[in-house]
Amino acid sequence: MSLAAMVENGSLTLEQIDEILFIIVEDSLFNAYIYKLSNEQLETNGQRLKNWKLPPNNKILDNIGGKSNKDFIICGYRLTESSPGIADSLRLTMIDSRQHQIYDKNEDSTYDIVYPTIVEFDFRRQLLHIRTQEIENFKNTDERFSTMSGRIKNTLDFIDSFQKPLRYKKISNFKEILFDIEENLLKEVRENIDKDLKSFKEPVESFCNAIEKRYTNRNGNISTLDYVKTSIQTIIAMNIDRNPLGDIVGIRFRNNVENKNQYSEITILDKRNHCISTDNLYWLNLAVLLDVKSVEFLKLILFIDNQTSIVNLDFSFNTGNIKLLKNTAGEDGAMPNQIKYDSVLNELSKFI
Repeated sequence: MSLAAMVENGSLTLEQIDEILFIIVEDSLFNAYIYKLSNEQLETNGQRLKNWKLPPNNKILDNIGGKSNKDFIICGYRLTESSPGIADSLRLTMIDSRQHQIYDKNEDSTYDIVYPTIVEFDFRRQLLHIRTQEIENFKNTDERFSTMSGRIKNTLDFIDSFQKPLRYKKISNFKEILFDIEENLLKEVRENIDKDLKSFKEPVESFCNAIEKRYTNRNGNISTLDYVKTSIQTIIAMNIDRNPLGDIVGIRFRNNVENKNQYSEITILDKRNHCISTDNLYWLNLAVLLDVKSVEFLKLILFIDNQTSIVNLDFSFNTGNIKLLKNTAGEDGAMPNQIKYDSVLNELSKFI
């Protein structure tokens, strides 16, 4: 009602409303599945783009009520150029062509909703982004819409239906990429901790020898010296400078076994958002991590451009999943925004 009143009194144009709506949608979709684009260019005035049949009137409100025999309606788009005639980015704002019912257990009732998706062909980073919301409480809807796996596949099928679609592939090595990110943030931290630990070598070894002489019955394969070292490493980690780029506050990885269906999984997640290097579980299982060089999940707190971002990175549906979270570290509950999303992707794309 406020927006309508501003249009009526001339203080806000329909073009400005369209930009506001695009930003609102963009700032609500921070669960992204990413794919690697092929090294193709997209000509902004070329036949390929014309054949994709983007809406001729590029205004969300004009297209939101449209009809389609496909599962999605493109309501609007943003096209930027890297050079005259060559696309830098094409972002499509889409909604499902049908409404869905969701069940609200708190109010014991159902609601019809419009479900948005953003698809971005990101030529600057050579990535395809599918940005979507979490799927919750969908009622009587087939799995193409009511499951995340079905929805992502359905979105890919839709963009594959374009004439001469752009080629892309899953980032199947995303687990190795996550390991590289972990090493980038923590390898130097570990080296600094080990330097400090060496200064305690003699008293630590003397203490451990005395323990082993007195107490001969011990369980497990970890030596007294290694166990004590991990405890000291966690203490040192609490008292040294962190990586200025950020911290890892959660990690999940698996041991390396021949049968992929049988494995042990190590999860370290600090609810206080402390770095995992301050937990002796990290040091006890570090040899496993350095052996497999593969990570299933990371939770990061990144400090980029004077902003704090909390990010989950996950290997999901055989590609990369990036989720920006509500920020409770340093900005007291601030929601993520497009600026943070871009800064996180700029850092991540260095490893892809």
